[in-house]
Amino acid sequence: MPEAVTPGAPGVSRRAVLGTGAFALPLLSGCEPPGAVRRTAHADVPALVAAITDEQDLIAFYEAARSAHAGLARRLDAALAHHREHLAVLRRHLVPGSGPRRDEGGAVPAPRVPQVPRGTAQTLAALREAEARAAAARLAAVAKAAPGLAQLMASIGACEAGHAVALGGRP
Repeated sequence: MPEAVTPGAPGVSRRAVLGTGAFALPLLSGCEPPGAVRRTAHADVPALVAAITDEQDLIAFYEAARSAHAGLARRLDAALAHHREHLAVLRRHLVPGSGPRRDEGGAVPAPRVPQVPRGTAQTLAALREAEARAAAARLAAVAKAAPGLAQLMASIGACEAGHAVALGGRP
C-alpha cells in the first residue's frame, strides 16, 4: 500500500506546481497569437454572407416556382428542403458583427424575389442555371475559406450541382 503524503513532507510544493502551470499554459495553447484566429474568422465572413444570400435567394426562387407551377411542387420539394437545411447550417456558422470592425461583417441582405418564367420547362431551366451558379460560387469559396468552412462549402456546392443535374441538365 502506498504511503500517504503528510503535510510538511519533502517534495514539490503546491506553489511550485501552480507557478509552473501558469508559466507553461500559454506555451501549450499554441504558437499563434489570439488575434490570428480572429483574422481567419473575419476572412470567412464574406464567404458565409455570400452563401447565406445565395441560399435565401434559391429558397425564394423555389417557393415562387412552386406557387407559379403547382405541378412542379413535388419535383422541387426535396431540393427546397436541402436548401433550407443548408441555410440553417450556414447561419449557425455566422457570428453577426464578426468583421474586423464592429459595424461590418455579418449583414445579410433580404432574399431577392425572382421573376418566375411562365412555362414549366423555362422555370426548370432557370432553376438549373441558378443551381449551377450557386455551385460554382461555393467552389470558388472553397479556395479562400478556412478548412472547416471549405469542407462545408464543398458539400453544399456538390449538393447544388446535384440539384442542377436532377433538374435536367449539367451543373
